[in-house]
Amino acid sequence: MGPSHAMSGAASGAAVAVVAAYSTGIPVDATSTVVLAGVTAGAAVLPDLDHPSGTAARTLGPVSRLLSVFINRASSMFAEATGAQGRRVGGHRTATHTLLFAAVTAAVTWCAVDLGDQRVTIGIFATLVLLALHSLVRPVVRKWGSVGAVVIAVILTLLVTRDMPGMLSPSVMATAVGVGCVVHCAGDAVTRSGVPFFAPFVPVGGDRWGAVYLLPGPLRIRAAGFGDTLAMAVFTGLLVGVCMLGWNHGLIVR
Repeated sequence: MGPSHAMSGAASGAAVAVVAAYSTGIPVDATSTVVLAGVTAGAAVLPDLDHPSGTAARTLGPVSRLLSVFINRASSMFAEATGAQGRRVGGHRTATHTLLFAAVTAAVTWCAVDLGDQRVTIGIFATLVLLALHSLVRPVVRKWGSVGAVVIAVILTLLVTRDMPGMLSPSVMATAVGVGCVVHCAGDAVTRSGVPFFAPFVPVGGDRWGAVYLLPGPLRIRAAGFGDTLAMAVFTGLLVGVCMLGWNHGLIVR
């Protein structure tokens, strides 16, 4: 579900830009909207770093796969230690698919960007852009491999660093990461497996790691199935619709 997660993040990032422009009364330029959508798209893939065979784990070949295996095992251990049982003990869709993870990741991003030097910020930004590219620009990845996606991510990062330093502020980066992670969980909550979104603090059905679903049983989709393809189309439409709405109302400008 990497592409649909990334596209849902892109639509959410654009929506954040439009809402911010409406709330402050200050229009946002189109380039900033695209950048925010791209960063949020990458953040919307982050939770699946707990899946060793998923899209995120293939971003940097063996390096990201090894990281994914570590996150998978750490997530499983955390879930077991906090009361998870049965199918929830497996690493995937456990710790990284919670509100807690979204909040902690956003807070860590804020602190890293606020307290670290520019190299840290650039590294975070480039990683998120790389995750978005790897999920959304599949032809490039298939033709050039991870190297092609890395080159594009580096070029985009250098351009943003030079021309749009405001996009690398703590508030923008933390918002993108937090929103992206939450949107990812919402996307998984419409599947047959659901997500333990409120774990481990709020029990669902008496289970601290009980799954949360956003759709009734018959409407839940299967990951990588027709429903996933339909979701991709819906999120693409939402992205276009949000951008057109913002443009028509003067919230997005050149």
